[in-house]
Amino acid sequence: MSMKRLVALLTAGSSLLLAVSPSMAGGSRAISCYQPVHEPAEYASVAETVMVRPAETVYETVPPVYGTEKRHVLVEPERVVRSVVPARYETVARKVLIHPARTVHRSSPPVYRKVAETVMVHPATERWEWRVINGHRVYCRVAVPARYETRYRKVVVDPGDSWTETIPAEYGVEHVRVEVEPARTREHVVPARYETVRETVVLEPARSVARTIPAEYDTRHRRVKVREGRSGWQQVHLRNSC
Repeated sequence: MSMKRLVALLTAGSSLLLAVSPSMAGGSRAISCYQPVHEPAEYASVAETVMVRPAETVYETVPPVYGTEKRHVLVEPERVVRSVVPARYETVARKVLIHPARTVHRSSPPVYRKVAETVMVHPATERWEWRVINGHRVYCRVAVPARYETRYRKVVVDPGDSWTETIPAEYGVEHVRVEVEPARTREHVVPARYETVRETVVLEPARSVARTIPAEYDTRHRRVKVREGRSGWQQVHLRNSC
């Protein structure tokens, strides 16, 4: 039974008991008598379904799905390596001039020889001198022979000579360090290096899945007013009065 129908039935029943307030005439015989009545409001407990929690949509995150795949990756890029090649030296022998050619004047000294020769120191002469001959002292002319002696003298055997002589240049050998190849820069291209690696890849990305949670209802009882309180007059029958 609905709430509106219940209220209508209660109101109709109460109208049979209530009447309009009558006029009171002093000193006259009462034709009808009334007394005031009061009917309090009437309440009833009704059950109703109420929504405890509204329906809602929640989003659940589905994690990504991972897998592995092989990939050719660059480990070291191509590069140019420069290196210095030092100069190369060798020790070689070469002819060097020690003394240049020159002209000198030569001479040979004279050659001497010592020869002995007898030379007269004093020639033969005569002189007078006193002599004692046979006991007689006589003045005699005496022959003095020449006096000789051996003397040495140096004689030229070879008078010597002078001449001009050309002395040729004098050469020697010296060892020197010479540069055979100059220093240079050498470039070497180192190719790029690749490796095959396994990488974790996303097969399926993370996604949000919508899920609807239905509304939640509950039956609750509440006290409702089914009839308003009323005040009015009720006819009464009093013996010998009305």
